[in-house]
Amino acid sequence: MNVHSIKSRLAMLAVGTALSLSLTSAAAVSDDKVSIAVNTMQIFSSLDPAKVTDYTGYMAIVNLYDGLTTVNPSGEIVPHLAKSWEISPDGLTYTFHLRDDAKFQDGTALKASDIAWSVKRLIGINKGPSNLVVGLIKPENITTPDDVTVVFKLERQFAPFMSVTPIFMALNQKLIEANTTAEDKWGETYVGEHSAGSGPYKLVSYNRSADMVIDRNADYFLGWTKGKPIDEVRFVQTSDDATVKALAEKGELGLSSHGLGNDTYEAIGKMDGYKLIQTRTAGGFVIKLNTKVYPTDDVHVRRAIAYATDYKTIQEVIYPGFDMKGPLSDAFKDAHNDGIEPGVFDLEKAKEELAKSKYAGQKITLVNSYVASLAFEAEVALLLQANLEQIGITLDIKPEPWNRIVELSAKPETTPASTQVNVSPSYPSPDSMFYNQYHSKAAGTWWSMEWLQNPEIDALIDKARGETDVAAQNATYKELQTKIAELQPDVWAVAPNRRYGANKCLQGYAFIPMQSWDLNFSNFHWDCNAN
Repeated sequence: MNVHSIKSRLAMLAVGTALSLSLTSAAAVSDDKVSIAVNTMQIFSSLDPAKVTDYTGYMAIVNLYDGLTTVNPSGEIVPHLAKSWEISPDGLTYTFHLRDDAKFQDGTALKASDIAWSVKRLIGINKGPSNLVVGLIKPENITTPDDVTVVFKLERQFAPFMSVTPIFMALNQKLIEANTTAEDKWGETYVGEHSAGSGPYKLVSYNRSADMVIDRNADYFLGWTKGKPIDEVRFVQTSDDATVKALAEKGELGLSSHGLGNDTYEAIGKMDGYKLIQTRTAGGFVIKLNTKVYPTDDVHVRRAIAYATDYKTIQEVIYPGFDMKGPLSDAFKDAHNDGIEPGVFDLEKAKEELAKSKYAGQKITLVNSYVASLAFEAEVALLLQANLEQIGITLDIKPEPWNRIVELSAKPETTPASTQVNVSPSYPSPDSMFYNQYHSKAAGTWWSMEWLQNPEIDALIDKARGETDVAAQNATYKELQTKIAELQPDVWAVAPNRRYGANKCLQGYAFIPMQSWDLNFSNFHWDCNAN
């Protein structure tokens, strides 16, 4: 099936037209203020650091809050609220020494007790990223000897512990407790719609279904020393490529999302006043296969789908990038198993695998879901549909809003047989890619729509998590990749280039291998002469 045919069929599926957005200039610049509009593909479903799990949610969190540590472009954990730390010889006790100049946005001093309470809150709410620490740290084992020291005593060795500490966001305990109720002891309602942090930006307005505006925190404890800062960021939610392109044509786009169609990026990159930012990532675009429902509960069907995937057309035409070699990006070079080969498009092998399945000879229908209005995902679905048809599988394409996909992923029986998603590390460790997607204890989120729940895989993940010898840990990671690849719970389609259409004056972007940390706007500045 040629690309023109795909696009033609895609056009027949299109519903609606470009949204009409009433905005002032996305790059409204004066001597005193820089204001930019930033396109997001999905809604900000919550502003609560204890609940977010997706790329858009973390985009808000990293600007409104500060973590105990942070991550640099090399993937290293570096000081942030904590200026230093020590780890006990047995690897169970972590002592963090805090800066003494950090303040919340209401002007109150940030203390160790706030961080301790924030992590206890994360454990107590038991949603979002809590699965990283529930059962690992008991609330009573988070202590504060003084205002600038917080101590975590772990129940067992957990090698990636430092990698998850950027997610330990500091929340203003006093402010939140003043907005709790008997039924809401953690202030979830308040935090879900307000900013209660110390971050570089303050919340101005928040419309869950459409947009969000944040303003620069002039009193931010790290200061503003990187040039002319970005004073205001106005997030505009739309996944319509035509709308984003139209905003750029009017000069009303500061920064696009990274999930638009290839043609849109090419067009924006050629416009006067715009540039294309492009970088490799540590994640990938995958088709998650639900191993608990028809027909993807059969490994041979899953392998047939993998063989029926036209990787090169995806990588070279639809969503430009490179081969994925199994479940872990080769950005984690020491942990990556280089013996795993990339996927191969071979319809004859696909037919052979299908013939080995328990559904051989039957009429097979496969449900495929993707994020509605994402043009490139629609194109992938149409391409896959055409190829699967040649091996006797009918692809039932069902685009869904992102929040609906998240809801469906809560149970195996409601999770689609196949779903297209982008995955990237939520913390800078291979563990993020393995635990979140494949461990039984992490099941029930959009990350884990494979529903793999395999005791051998769980045991290998647990082994790697408790291994403090790096060489031994990497050996376990490599074994884990082999085992997962054999089970084919995903089609690893492409390691995409991350691309943004950006105003030429916006400077300072650097890819960081942690979800949305590259869009902390305190790292950006405005300089129209830099290009």
